[in-house]
Amino acid sequence: MNDSAKPNVLLCKGCWQHMKMPIPLRGPISIPFRVFGIRPSQMNPNLCTICETNFTRVKRRKQIVVPTTILFADVRGYTGLSETLGAEKMANMLHCFYDNCTKAVWEKDGIVNKFIGDAALAIFNFPIMQDDHVQQAVWAALDLLKACDEQKEQVTAEIDGENLSLGVGIGIHTGEASIGELGSSYKEFTAIGPVVNLASRIQGQAEPGEVLVTEDVYQVVADSFPHAEKRVCDLKGVDHPVTGYVLVRQE
Repeated sequence: MNDSAKPNVLLCKGCWQHMKMPIPLRGPISIPFRVFGIRPSQMNPNLCTICETNFTRVKRRKQIVVPTTILFADVRGYTGLSETLGAEKMANMLHCFYDNCTKAVWEKDGIVNKFIGDAALAIFNFPIMQDDHVQQAVWAALDLLKACDEQKEQVTAEIDGENLSLGVGIGIHTGEASIGELGSSYKEFTAIGPVVNLASRIQGQAEPGEVLVTEDVYQVVADSFPHAEKRVCDLKGVDHPVTGYVLVRQE
């Protein structure tokens, strides 16, 4: 497992990998670029805004198909927590969840593509290309669970030990996805396709505190998780049972 954090780099990793163009992200040399709106991306600070807002110009098409690994994470018990904690504490908890997601994903060179309420979508292997993107997504998921476990203890203490249903369920799938810009007047950089849909569906089957992956993911990381629990899932919109595996962090 690669546990080393990826520190903020000086040059955009995406522009260098795809165009061999050195776009500075930090330091005095980056100041002229910021005048033209080129700055670190909110999806990953080691990428620049060219990677997310000028995709069509750089790749000369609106979407490309690439092998990718998709991670969905969702806060379980959100409705009950909202009633128990109140708006202010719930907002603080979501801030922590967002921060935990970004830290875990960025350290493994993925991007946090979007947050949707109490859920997050992360993409691995684009724009930063990785031969081991499946493994990196899994390590990010485990790091996220660890951080959220610590957060759960803090929240439980804050409400004086009341019965609390708090946890994060994570689903991961890998395969080819169409990545690029959607829309014309309002442009959005994202990934679409069956791999994204299946990752979302499998995440819905994960219990709080679980990382549930598809068989395609498990085949890559099986040696690291020999005791993973096999689970057959009936997923909405999928006309056949899907085999998943619940991963357990090794000590």
